[in-house]
Amino acid sequence: MEEVRKAAEEKRRELVISGQTASKFIEENGLDDELYQLTCLNYLSISKTCLRQLSPKLGNLVNLTNLVLHNNQLTALPGEIQALSKLKFFDVSNNQIEEMPESISNLSELESLNVSVNKLSSFPPVGNLKSLHIFNVAHNSLTELPEGIFNPKLVHLSQIIAGNNEIESLSPNVTELPHLNMLDMSNNKLKEVPAELSECPKLKELNLKGNKFLDRRFGKLVEQCATKSVMEYLSNNLKKERAKNPDKKGKGKSKEKKKKGQKADDDDVEFLTDSIDVLHFDDDDGLVVSITPAVLSVRPYIVCCIVKNLDLQKTANSFKQFITLQTKLHDTLCNKRQAATIATHDLSSVKGPLKFDAQFPPLLMIVPLSKQKEVSGETLVDDLMKEAEQIRREKKRNAVSGIHKYLDLLKDKTQYPCLIDSAGTVISFPPITNSNNTKISKETSSILIEVTSSTSLDVCKKVCDELLVKMLEMGLGKDSADEASPSAGQKTLTVEQVKVTDEEGNLRVVYPSRTDLSAVSNPGITVNRNYE
Repeated sequence: MEEVRKAAEEKRRELVISGQTASKFIEENGLDDELYQLTCLNYLSISKTCLRQLSPKLGNLVNLTNLVLHNNQLTALPGEIQALSKLKFFDVSNNQIEEMPESISNLSELESLNVSVNKLSSFPPVGNLKSLHIFNVAHNSLTELPEGIFNPKLVHLSQIIAGNNEIESLSPNVTELPHLNMLDMSNNKLKEVPAELSECPKLKELNLKGNKFLDRRFGKLVEQCATKSVMEYLSNNLKKERAKNPDKKGKGKSKEKKKKGQKADDDDVEFLTDSIDVLHFDDDDGLVVSITPAVLSVRPYIVCCIVKNLDLQKTANSFKQFITLQTKLHDTLCNKRQAATIATHDLSSVKGPLKFDAQFPPLLMIVPLSKQKEVSGETLVDDLMKEAEQIRREKKRNAVSGIHKYLDLLKDKTQYPCLIDSAGTVISFPPITNSNNTKISKETSSILIEVTSSTSLDVCKKVCDELLVKMLEMGLGKDSADEASPSAGQKTLTVEQVKVTDEEGNLRVVYPSRTDLSAVSNPGITVNRNYE
């Protein structure tokens, strides 16, 4: 294998094996046995291949501190993994593993462990992983959290991510973790949670959505994603329990004084709902995107919508959080931009109607994001490839970050997809960059959202649905104007439909349609469709 040979010759400390070429080699020849002789390696990543097993010789790589094995077809791990005593970061997510070796409990230096999206029904004890910060076992078939997870000696453990399992209970000992700030137990089989959870001193992010709680009022609070309200509710329940049973262990740590205006009786709590208001497409001045035959063989799917009355200056971090949200969706729901790509434009700079087209690289001209000079698609991609190669040489590693890691998505493409405005200016070149001409800023109040895909229209809609819901949950919608009204504190996200047609004007898709946003699981959000 070429990558292994180069790593051996250059005595690299980092090695990345990924993609179709590597997968084909592994399928035909197996993993190059020479890899297990690279004892100087600190970082090893094998991903997106058909790799089904690892040799016990993995234990030879005693200097590994980072081991990344996500998105393969592994069904098991060798017990010799315990020899990797320096390992700090281990990611074996998105495989087919049914059982973890007991020896994983001996990796005392391990700080981050990600075994999400496998087939685990149980997990070895973790009480000895005293350096552990992040523990991710989401999307498995666990019926309980592993033994020792609430060991008070795990003083660094800050994140437990265990959503989408079959866990039926949560121990009151969760309070033993002094630095736990994130707990995700969503979509499990919990019917109740211990009131002691309210005494976790650092807990800021709590996700219990998707569980069928016996206490319906508590369930409503959970589905509204109101961590603070959930904690206050649990705290009140804990006081009541201790009032009835003075011998109950522990002392209440919650504040006795109620905030000004807070109702005395929990039964009087009112549940306000935020809303997404969908405005019907306006035949007179609605935005239309026409899709050309040329792009159908390159990137055939696109949905768009307009969001108005945004407040990207709601807090000092609102704008940054919105950008981070898009990045997170690119890494998760968009599958590293392989499934879909999101672009957002300042609507005031967009000149409609728009055209979704494909152009030959030398002819596609764009002013890339954060640049001032117009360049061709060919020049832009060539420059980025040169930058990526220089980074690889300087850092002596195969992996690159940022925009460089998406260049492979254009491999073997004779034409590049682009979104063009009525003046003939390219405003988007997915999946690489937007145009700096339509760049959003903190002052932007209305945006055009564009989601494109080479795989399916459905994934475009799902990504757009999720983006809109998260924007509302972040508080980017418009506040109720009348603070004295019963709806004060509610937020509204105003979304206007955009039509996508073919060149003859025949409708291909309109978003959001009557069926879109129908899967919004947060009962704290209503969708109002203001159709004529």
